[in-house]
Amino acid sequence: MSRRRQERFILPGTQVKQKHWRQRLRADFRLAIISLFGLCTMLGILPLAVYRFMVGDWQTGAGDVALVAFIGVLVGFAWASGRTYVVARLLTLTVTLGYLGLVTFGNIDVMWAFPILGAGFLLTDRVFASASALGTLALTSLFADRFASAVDVWSFVTTGVLVSIFGLIFATRTELQQRQLTEIASRDPLTRAGNRRALRYALDEAERIKVRHESPTSLILIDLDHFKSINDVHGHEAGDRILVNLVEIINSRLRGQDSIFRLGGEEFVVLLPGAAAEDAERVAGTIKRTLATQLEGPGGPVTASMGVAELGPAEPVRQWLSRADEALYQAKRDGRDRVVMAPGPDA
Repeated sequence: MSRRRQERFILPGTQVKQKHWRQRLRADFRLAIISLFGLCTMLGILPLAVYRFMVGDWQTGAGDVALVAFIGVLVGFAWASGRTYVVARLLTLTVTLGYLGLVTFGNIDVMWAFPILGAGFLLTDRVFASASALGTLALTSLFADRFASAVDVWSFVTTGVLVSIFGLIFATRTELQQRQLTEIASRDPLTRAGNRRALRYALDEAERIKVRHESPTSLILIDLDHFKSINDVHGHEAGDRILVNLVEIINSRLRGQDSIFRLGGEEFVVLLPGAAAEDAERVAGTIKRTLATQLEGPGGPVTASMGVAELGPAEPVRQWLSRADEALYQAKRDGRDRVVMAPGPDA
């Protein structure tokens, strides 16, 4: 394969396997929040634990130390496993139960409830944080001996509800913006197919699943026939309409777990998790026939050539793509508008 063709498969970030910790914090918002929360919590509670030991309040001090130790373990688990969503919920549950336990059996001010409420909306999803906030306020208000009067109880609950409402608004807005940014970062703006960055992550995940579960995964590399002449004769606007229609037609023939990505220009990759080579070849044949009858350009029907390859055991992603590319070029050489199956990685 020529160097120019090989460079098409250098996807963003494929050369970097292990990220620096600063890169991980920038790339994973929830991990950054978990780390910051854990650090602030430990720095805030440990001095209080020392003070309580000094004044003889051993029970509350021991509770503080146990809470800090468990939070440290959870933060470490988030870094080691990457399961930040689970850790965020466990952290919220831990600090909430820790606070309620110290209110019940220790000597802690009820005003600690307010940072607990805010932490829930920063760390985890809106539903879980709202349930945690309501439980915290309801249970704390039952300890009448912690308040000077009924008016103080009412003030505490009202303030807590307001803090929770503001936290809910903030969490809702942040979640919406996060979804929008993810969409922008992972979608091709013209066709709404996945972009090269999203393809990189999908291929890496397919490789991990293959190693872990030995589940088959195949891909189809698609290239429109004579697309350059369409752009030259009818203009790029006509070409753009064809690309948009192409993705819509292919999506209508895929399963829920399948995905389509735009590799560049008129080239697309269809990823088929759980599909062996023969299954992928059948899907490619269906797509080819559908395109030939439904994809219309200004000059008539538009066809596509396709290369199919199944991921081999311990095969690098780049080699997998290269085998599909060789099969695609064989389809072009054989006359276009056809599907060619790539030989195995050992051939």
